[in-house]
Amino acid sequence: MPNTLLRLIGGLFMLTVWPSALCAPPAADAFPRLSDNTAGSATLELRKVLHGQVDGMFVVPRTRQVVAAAGGYLWKFSDQGVLQDTLRVHGSLFTSGVVFTAEHFVDWVFTGSAQRKSYGAPMDGNAMSHAEVVAALEQADVVEFGKTDDTTAWAYLWRNGQARKMDLSRHIDKVDTYCHRRTHSAKGLRWQSTCFEGLPPAPRAWVEVDPGSFEHISDTQARVDVVGFDRRRFHLEEGLGGQLVGATVGVALKAMGMPGSLPGRYWLGDAHTRLRVGDEVVQFKAFVPLEDGEYRFMHNMRWWEPATALPGASPWFSVHMRGYMEHKGEAELLRHYEKDIGLYVVRPRGVADVPVARRTVPAWRPVFEGPVTRHVAVTGTVAFASRQTNSAGQVVEPLPAAHVWLRSPPPRPPVDGVQPPVPVDALWPSLHQLPSTLTVAWGQPWQEDEHTVVRIDLVNAETQEVLGRLLGGHAAEAMKLADATRAPANRGRKDKSSHTPAAAQDALELMVRVPDLKAPLDQGQVLLRSGRRQLPLLQARMTYVVQPVEREERPAPLPSTSSSPGPTQQQQLEAVVVAAGSDARTSLPAFLEMAQALAQDTTHAQALAPHLTVAYAQLINQFNGTRDFGSSAALVRHYLTQVHPHIGHITGDNSLAYNQGVIASQTLAFAIHSPQHRDLVDGVLALLIGPDFDPQQQTNGTLMYNLACHYALAGDKPRLLQSAAAARRLGKPGAQFMADKDFERYWADAAFLEVLR
Repeated sequence: MPNTLLRLIGGLFMLTVWPSALCAPPAADAFPRLSDNTAGSATLELRKVLHGQVDGMFVVPRTRQVVAAAGGYLWKFSDQGVLQDTLRVHGSLFTSGVVFTAEHFVDWVFTGSAQRKSYGAPMDGNAMSHAEVVAALEQADVVEFGKTDDTTAWAYLWRNGQARKMDLSRHIDKVDTYCHRRTHSAKGLRWQSTCFEGLPPAPRAWVEVDPGSFEHISDTQARVDVVGFDRRRFHLEEGLGGQLVGATVGVALKAMGMPGSLPGRYWLGDAHTRLRVGDEVVQFKAFVPLEDGEYRFMHNMRWWEPATALPGASPWFSVHMRGYMEHKGEAELLRHYEKDIGLYVVRPRGVADVPVARRTVPAWRPVFEGPVTRHVAVTGTVAFASRQTNSAGQVVEPLPAAHVWLRSPPPRPPVDGVQPPVPVDALWPSLHQLPSTLTVAWGQPWQEDEHTVVRIDLVNAETQEVLGRLLGGHAAEAMKLADATRAPANRGRKDKSSHTPAAAQDALELMVRVPDLKAPLDQGQVLLRSGRRQLPLLQARMTYVVQPVEREERPAPLPSTSSSPGPTQQQQLEAVVVAAGSDARTSLPAFLEMAQALAQDTTHAQALAPHLTVAYAQLINQFNGTRDFGSSAALVRHYLTQVHPHIGHITGDNSLAYNQGVIASQTLAFAIHSPQHRDLVDGVLALLIGPDFDPQQQTNGTLMYNLACHYALAGDKPRLLQSAAAARRLGKPGAQFMADKDFERYWADAAFLEVLR
């Protein structure tokens, strides 16, 4: 038997006979695990800022920011590693850092604006010589190129937040749209890269940071040294079968001079690592292999040094999955270091902490509850209230607005035979002041039918009062405990006093609940939650900042016929809708008067019916969202008595029935609890729902939920169950029913609970 095979069997024998002797106990606190996120020195802290695989790193010298690419997002940090903003990567992102499309550009990397911007006046390069074109291109900070066929080409020129397009069709032979540069990120990111013959590479507005060796500063100088090693797993590359083949066939092939190496076998474990940064040393445990007496950090750790392009920036490193994850045994190894995978920064201690003197409330975080948002996060910006006081009674200035994720993207479905990626997310810090506004966004700006941005305005007095009730009067005590335990927690100890109030021990959350992504103002709620307790903020106001273009089904463009109204009437209708939505007190009567006149216009009523119906639906939605139920009631009553009798019989446009359902749904939302509006409930049930209404044919989940509320309060159990089943089919979560007191009498009903499953 070959010596290699004997050594293999001997190694396996040791694993079975002496497992306890080979698995050392955890190291002392002086070497915390990376995933503990507590390592540091006298003046430095080692902090994980991203979890998951990092594909690339860039610096923006003009703003002194570091941008990491990971998980389909760009993550923007300060030069000391404080997370500031994120952006979902667009398919038209170029390696220069700008999104260029035919109609617009996005320069978030350089300006912080994620909005799509229009190009300036076009430029004509066809009348220029090649040298003149090059000279013009050199004036821009960012230049990229495009072409559609053998005759049309153009350049994108960006400078100081503005961009223009230059027609280069005459110079199409000089345009190359596939000149990828050899960079670390090129393979993983596959962003677009273009160039122009004769245009010298210019200093980029952002600069890619190439990762280097984690363990060595240079060939002669080490960055780390290992002073201990806790064995955790003996690894056989390619499994036992691969080892046996290597020990037999592989050895024979090597003896014949064949190139390559045999599958290795070695220990992996926690290396007690001392990392030198300047004059200081940071200690931690890193999971690495010990091969042939060497600690191989190279297999899953990289060093990033943005200071080469951004002097004074903190150093970073990353932990990534080992290569060849498809090989046997690698998936089992992953569980030993998966928590460590991510991006780390070594920065001055406390640079990201909120000073105790500026903290006014216990630590909290915003969260989102609602339907799945495909592969995108629900993001937000928190602005803090003014004139807050800390635990000492001192008035403090509001902190700068904070960018947050309220919910991470859902994981992608697994692919058979492929190791799923480690989900990417930030280690979001807690917030420490009362919010005044919260802007929440989901969808992507280039998907206009889904992109939604909602602004939530909070009333400071209500938030404070509800917070006090939620914490059972222990808000001040929770603040004092948080202040007292801050420093020990940073050193890795979690000291939770036995007399800490239960509410203070639970995570405090500001929850935005949106049951229907297409209608956040209809059923949206804002609540404070701690543990199992949650209390609503009833004075919170939701308004649209960006509304999906096709939030409601729109009527088709009107055909150009002699019986169709002229553009003046349509424009006037649109104008009065906007005015009424802006100021109901002064402009709503004008809308009602015009809508009644158009509905009773026998010549144009059929063509205008879809537009009138969607106008009522939009305005009722809007007024309900601002809790102006008086205006909503006026609209519904006017529609039922003055408009619907004249256009209710009209068919032929799918949007009519849908938007009538929206009117009914929003009427039920405010009227079922208002005795003075009982006539409106009866009216929409008779005229807009009707006796032939079939829940199985409905596509509006909010309508079915509101009908279920009505039937629950009315004690009509059969219709309740039908409506609830339809609402669940259309995406309404069962938890929403169990939290809504309209259904309280049915919370223990077996048939009702079965529908919610």
